[in-house]
Amino acid sequence: MLETCPRCSHRLGPPLKSGRQVCANCGWSSATLSSSQSSSEPGVAASTGSLLQVCGRILKRLFQYISSSIKLWLGKSKQNPKLQPGNMVKGLADKLSNLEHAIPTDVSDVNRPWMTVEEAFVHLGGDVRHPTSVVHSLDGRSRVPLARFREFYSDKEFQAFGLEMSLERRRSGKPWIRLQAEQ
Repeated sequence: MLETCPRCSHRLGPPLKSGRQVCANCGWSSATLSSSQSSSEPGVAASTGSLLQVCGRILKRLFQYISSSIKLWLGKSKQNPKLQPGNMVKGLADKLSNLEHAIPTDVSDVNRPWMTVEEAFVHLGGDVRHPTSVVHSLDGRSRVPLARFREFYSDKEFQAFGLEMSLERRRSGKPWIRLQAEQ
């Protein structure tokens, strides 16, 4: 049993269960002690065994490559209908159509952008930096601070301030309040 590594002179730890010693510094490893004592020519037997292992791995990889090539070729001849180019173009056309329908065509919608709660509060004349700031409803009967304004949930509460809301936009995390359309 060696005390230091013959390559880098680093101290070796105890031998592994197989009897082999490994250097943690440079990666040097010794042949197993039992095989060096029983075999008269350890270098020839070890190199022949490793050569056979390498050849076996090469043959295995070659077989895997040929079988995957055949599967790929057979897959192209059958072609999955979901992956056909015509269906892909049709799917893209459907998505484009949905996007075109989502674009607002009414010119008045362009003048009424969606706002967050804070933006709507500021638009009505409030100041989000001051906790005592309030906004007034259209009829002037109610005065609401920002904390209460944030708690509004129904469309009627916002209509009192001249605003409309979209629950779909609110649930998706987008700005969801805007000015009411003029009638």
